[in-house]
Amino acid sequence: MSKVAEPARAGTKRGGARAPVKPSTRDAVREESRAAFRAAILVAAEQVFGRLGFHDAKMTDIAAEAGVAAGTLYNYFKNKDEVFTSILERGRDQVTVLLDAHADVPDPLERTRLRMRDAFTYLEQHGALFSMFLRIAGVSEYARKRALDEHGEHSYAASVQRTVAVIREALERGQLRRDVPVEDLAAMLMGMCDATIFAWTRAGCPPGLVAKADTIVDLFLRGAQAP
Repeated sequence: MSKVAEPARAGTKRGGARAPVKPSTRDAVREESRAAFRAAILVAAEQVFGRLGFHDAKMTDIAAEAGVAAGTLYNYFKNKDEVFTSILERGRDQVTVLLDAHADVPDPLERTRLRMRDAFTYLEQHGALFSMFLRIAGVSEYARKRALDEHGEHSYAASVQRTVAVIREALERGQLRRDVPVEDLAAMLMGMCDATIFAWTRAGCPPGLVAKADTIVDLFLRGAQAP
């Protein structure tokens, strides 16, 4: 069990003595402490969901894992649905950071391979949680949410734009065939990724997903590379 230290009030020294703090500094410290505390709760919650499953997990289980009172937990999250959604949103943000880390790789196809490997690595590390979401919501609900909810729409649109941009760059370099529209090539590549991920989750999230990234890129290029 990990114990999460609740943030102290800004301007309070250890031992209880108060120190003068400017309002702007106090607010900044309070927000940073609250954000760090919330993130630590999500880490603990992910352990609980992975161990007990979504339906059997309770807010009291999450509080116990985090080492805080249940009442404290409710100061940050209304219910376990909000906790679970926040974990998924955090994961989406973390994957985006991983993808952006390869922005300076000059070869667009190698950039795509590296991004895919990092995304698959993240999924393999957190596969139980992703698989749990699919069991809760179903594939169709997952697709709907990814396309329609506010955060999912932005994330999905960014993913499409990123893929279209990298394929267009490869076309300009003469690395891909020009008789297929850019948008179609992007849809085919993303479709191969989605199908691979869903097949992997249905198989129980076995080791080896990361290696499939190379296979996807290689298979895609055999049909799309310039003659």
